[in-house]
Amino acid sequence: MKLCGSKFFVKVKSVCILIVASSCLVPLITILNHRPSLLKTYRTVNFHILTRIPGSFLNNRKPANESYCKFNYGLPGNFDIPEEKLHYAPESGEKSPYRILYNVVESSHASSSVSLTYVTHSSPEFFNYISEVVVHWEGPISIAVFVPDSDADIIIRQLFLLCQCLTDMSKVSLHFVFPAKDPPFVAVPITKRITTCNLRDTSAQQSYRTRNKLSYPVNVCRNAAKIAANTHYVLVSDVELVPSECLASRFLKMIEKASKRFVNPSVVYVVPVFEIERYEEVPRNKDKLLDLIKDERAVYFHRHLCFHCQKFPGLQNWLQDDPGDVIKPLLSVKREYPFHRWEPIYIGTKSDPYYSEVLTWEGKQDKMTQMLEMCLIGYKFVILDGAFLVHWPGIKRKSMDMKIRNKWRSPYLLQNSRQYSLIINKLFNKYSKNSKC
Repeated sequence: MKLCGSKFFVKVKSVCILIVASSCLVPLITILNHRPSLLKTYRTVNFHILTRIPGSFLNNRKPANESYCKFNYGLPGNFDIPEEKLHYAPESGEKSPYRILYNVVESSHASSSVSLTYVTHSSPEFFNYISEVVVHWEGPISIAVFVPDSDADIIIRQLFLLCQCLTDMSKVSLHFVFPAKDPPFVAVPITKRITTCNLRDTSAQQSYRTRNKLSYPVNVCRNAAKIAANTHYVLVSDVELVPSECLASRFLKMIEKASKRFVNPSVVYVVPVFEIERYEEVPRNKDKLLDLIKDERAVYFHRHLCFHCQKFPGLQNWLQDDPGDVIKPLLSVKREYPFHRWEPIYIGTKSDPYYSEVLTWEGKQDKMTQMLEMCLIGYKFVILDGAFLVHWPGIKRKSMDMKIRNKWRSPYLLQNSRQYSLIINKLFNKYSKNSKC
């Protein structure tokens, strides 16, 4: 059957796709975006980019005969939780309904020369993304996973595979967060030897949390993973965000040369966040990112959903500046009006204020109270040029049925709103009031 030259157009949402079969029978896709600036632009990409899942780069690799991870508490065999190893949530303490088991997997890079930890969190549905962070981040990684009941079993089985297929898993420390009434459960010891590195897609798998409609304690996880880091500097991020090339080492070189005004306890360093179209490869350097932005194939994160959340001061200057292969300070700002709704992702230290643990992921704006507290304290936010994070491909846009699809969030939104009001009253009593915050 001759496929060379055969082609057809497919309209998928906002993208017009021209599929062309190559001589080697590998389908290629030429994508023409509907926007006017792209009407004369064709993009040819491998078809598999559209169907990839996080960690698919491991497909067809052969697992090692040893694990690159240091498991604790009897894992991956008989899981045992010593009572004395359980900890309360960092901010809420004994009042918290959650417990933490630190270092279920313990990094063997405790004395890493890269003194900046990528701090993140996950649940079983998103756990495959950790493989992408691991291969793109130079330094140690601290991740807290929410594992009520049998969700721990899902995590451990995915983890067991990753630990035999990815050498850089040795720099990962992993911690369990769970409700005290639903402790983690691992069904049977893992004794069977794995024969493939193909990761199972768990994104659509129904977990114990979703079946039982448990809220996701995102800020308990953030705080736990942060205080468990063994480095001075921490980047508290989301597991779906891929760091730019050499972000950790270049940041530390910048710090070595930075003046004292950029290095003090009330200064943090903002890493801009972007998102790209689903058919694009994640850019690793600023030149490639700017090319995508120029062609409207990349935008700052959540531009179409929450334009103020990640739109940062100096954005236009950032887009025009060329720092080369270094990271440098672009400008120093305070999080004040008109950026008082800004929720940046930043490099800070473990001494920065906690994330409020009474706010849930489902209720949204879960970082807002921490941002308010940092503003009231007088923190300065240094925008970094030459550093960025990119969300896993796929730009999120508003749709006609979004309100209907998100109706389930209503009680959580109300709960977060009530908690937010209580928290800001406490903060205004604790600090001098600043109307610009």
